[in-house]
Amino acid sequence: MSSRTKRLLLASRSLAQERTTTSMALRQLKQAGVFPLRALAVWLLMSLAVMGLLGAYQYTSDLSDLSERTRSMEMLLAERLAQHDAHLSGLGAVVRMSPDEPSPSIQGLAENIITRYPRITDIATISIGSGTVRAVSYGRAMGPEIIDLQPILDLTGLEKTGDTSARPATTPHAYEIFKLVAPKRLLRLRIDTDALLDMGDEGAQYSSMLSLNHTVLFEKNGGTDALLTASNTLDTSNHSQPLHLMVSRGFRLNELCPPQLAFPLLAGLAAITWLIMRYRHASRERQSQERRAMLFEQEAKLAQAGRVNAIGEMASGIAHELAQPIAAILSQSQAAKRALAIKRPDILESAIDANIRDARRAGDILSRMRAYVSGAPARIEEISLTEAITDALRLVEADLAQRGIALAVTMSDNVGTGHVDVISFQQVLHNLVRNAADAVADRQNPNITVDVLRQGNEVLIVVADNGPGIEPSSLDRIFDPFFTTKTEGMGLGLPLSARLLEKMNGSIEACNDGGARFTIHLPTGMLP
Repeated sequence: MSSRTKRLLLASRSLAQERTTTSMALRQLKQAGVFPLRALAVWLLMSLAVMGLLGAYQYTSDLSDLSERTRSMEMLLAERLAQHDAHLSGLGAVVRMSPDEPSPSIQGLAENIITRYPRITDIATISIGSGTVRAVSYGRAMGPEIIDLQPILDLTGLEKTGDTSARPATTPHAYEIFKLVAPKRLLRLRIDTDALLDMGDEGAQYSSMLSLNHTVLFEKNGGTDALLTASNTLDTSNHSQPLHLMVSRGFRLNELCPPQLAFPLLAGLAAITWLIMRYRHASRERQSQERRAMLFEQEAKLAQAGRVNAIGEMASGIAHELAQPIAAILSQSQAAKRALAIKRPDILESAIDANIRDARRAGDILSRMRAYVSGAPARIEEISLTEAITDALRLVEADLAQRGIALAVTMSDNVGTGHVDVISFQQVLHNLVRNAADAVADRQNPNITVDVLRQGNEVLIVVADNGPGIEPSSLDRIFDPFFTTKTEGMGLGLPLSARLLEKMNGSIEACNDGGARFTIHLPTGMLP
């Protein structure tokens, strides 16, 4: 039974079931209160969609605020980092003019800077001597303080005068900027990162994190009860202070879906949903009689189409399959008649035996067609593939010789056995060879080759010819039912061959290689 017939019959059954259950289902739905439940479900889905849109709108709007906040922090940070560079330059000039320390000039300038810029918590000069490192801390109210440091000091990035380098401080929430102002003399500024990012507003919903060389210098958490979070990150353009800033914002449910907007929208959706469901219910009632009448009519048409399609496909298949053995019986009967006329009993007996064999073959074809239409399984048995192929080719040798078509057969010694339906397998091979003969009928030096070889756990049977080949546009459709390139073809041979091989766990493929080339793949059994 074709897939089209199955679809028609399934559609017919579903329509019949729908016809008998429609009125009962409507009554049960009314009595069980399913319509109110459906309305509630629809309202919930619509509410989720609208709340999602509202949340998306609020989220997008708040993202703009986050971007604005990030830009403000970026501008503030860039301004303050530039101030640090200016302080380094001014202090560096004073340090170079003050070879003796502690220096009143440096102390006065440092005290003024720390007073006006509280985020700069310490200004110091560092002198590197022979095995000693001494720091002088300036800016304190009680005056400069001399501190002896560890003799080991990391001078990475401070190779020549004027070089600057920023590093995390040993104290939390701070970093230090070093500048080489003269050989073996450094200037150091310590920056308080809490004061550096102080924007003078609350901004409780925003979180921020400042880091230097993957070390977190400052972190402010805007809350942990957010439904989702969005973040912006940036790297400062100041080469002497390469800070990394991340600003994020948490979004709570009441911020994404404000109650003053959500409640009116939900109430309006409830009213709209109720009206729509009431209208659909009334329309369904009005159309129930028309629907049942249409179901009766459609069921009758589909049932008739299914019967016609099944009968037509079966008849076409039988006609196509029986054409070959009947043609062989006719040819052999004519040969028997000529043998009788020339009194050659040996030829007569051979022709009669061939007729008996082809008649049985026709009977087997009819049995197989009935099994195919009814969906019965194929008669799979383990046979010698060499013998089965030889028997199939023997049926076409005389016809090919009469038409002047050369047939070359090559078989490997280790072909072995296969689990196949003998009649189906021979019919497939016979069909491929006859198609090849039709393709090379008008060619000079027509020839057909059949190569049989074992490859791993399968046997490949390749039927090729030197004909014009298959149109490239037809290769993808060559195994479709009722598709044919012959003027008098039915388009059933190759599709039926593919189906028969599938029942034997085999397959077939087509390509062009100097002509048409068909390859059968069959799983092998034990070696003979």
